[in-house]
Amino acid sequence: MLKRMSILLLIFSNLIIPLSASHLSLYSYEPDGSFSIKEKVFMIFKDEQGRKVGYNPFTKERYEEIEGASIYSNTFDDIEGSPGPADFSIDFIEDIPNGIYSLQVFALEDTKYKISGIIDVEDYIVNNSTKNLEVLVTLETAPTITKTVTFQTLRDDFNVAQKLNQIGDDKFVNSLIRMVNIAEKLYNRCQQIKDDSKQDKRKRLCYRPVIMILELIKKRLEIVNRICDNPNECKMKCKDKDECDEEKVFENFRKGNIKEEGIKEFFSEWDKDEWHKHKKHCKRFVTDEALKIISEDIDWLIKSLDANKDKPKDKLDKDDIKDLKSEK
Repeated sequence: MLKRMSILLLIFSNLIIPLSASHLSLYSYEPDGSFSIKEKVFMIFKDEQGRKVGYNPFTKERYEEIEGASIYSNTFDDIEGSPGPADFSIDFIEDIPNGIYSLQVFALEDTKYKISGIIDVEDYIVNNSTKNLEVLVTLETAPTITKTVTFQTLRDDFNVAQKLNQIGDDKFVNSLIRMVNIAEKLYNRCQQIKDDSKQDKRKRLCYRPVIMILELIKKRLEIVNRICDNPNECKMKCKDKDECDEEKVFENFRKGNIKEEGIKEFFSEWDKDEWHKHKKHCKRFVTDEALKIISEDIDWLIKSLDANKDKPKDKLDKDDIKDLKSEK
C-alpha cells in the first residue's frame, strides 16, 4: 500500500475498480451547474514505478512517461467549431494492469470537479490546491471508495459550495464553519492522548463529543435542505414544523447530551456565536448536490474517528472523568 500523507486540503482515497480500465476524463463546473468550457482542473496519473502521465499547471510540467498513455486537453489541442465542455483526459491503449496507482488533481479555481472512466468521483476543490487519490486495480472485488477527510476539507466544502451558489449566505456558512472549528478544537485535545492499548478507551471517549457535533452539523444541513429559503434552488420538503426547525434540533441536542463534558464546552462557545444575531435574517439553503458531497465527507471524517464503533459503548469511570478534565 502506498504511504499515506496527512496534509490539510488533501483527500486520500482507496478505490477498487474492475480491470476494464483505459480512460480518465476530468471536468469542472460553472456556478450555474453547467460544465465549464475553461479548464480549471488538471491531473497526473502515476504507476507503482513512479512513471507519470498528465499535467501540473503549477509547474507547467507535462508528463507522458507511461508507454501507451496519452493526454487530451483543450489547453494543448486545437479544437474546431464551438467550444464544448473542457475535458482533460488520459487514454491508455490497453487496460491498466492490477496494481496500486495514484491520481493527483490540481485546481486553478474554486470549483466542483468530476472524474469519470476508470473511477467515478464528484467533489469540491479549492483554488491553488491539490487532491490526491490512491487507485487499487484488482479483479477480485466490486468498486469501493474510502476517503480520509480533514476538518479543513469540510471548511473548503462549505466555501466552494457557496461560490457555486449551492449553499446559503456568508452568515449561514460562517456559522457552519464555526461548528467545525469547535469540533476541531476538541479533536486536537484528544490527539494529545497517547496511542496505546491502555489509552484506547479514553481516546474513543474523547472523540465522542467531536462525532456528536459532526452529526449535528449533518443534521442541520439536512433540515436546511428541507427548508429551502431559496425557492429557485429547491422545493419545500418538510412534512411537519418540527422536521424543519433548526432551533428545535439544537434544543433537543442540548437536552440529550449536555452531561457530556465536550458538549458543555461546545455550547459555552456556540451560545456566544454571532449566528444568534443573524439567524432570523440570513439566507439559508442547501442544494441536494451540496448536501450529498458535504454529508459524505462528514461521514468519512466520523468513520475515521469511530473505528471502534461496533464495540460495546464505553462508559466513563471516575478516573476517566478526572483525566479528561485535566487535559483541558
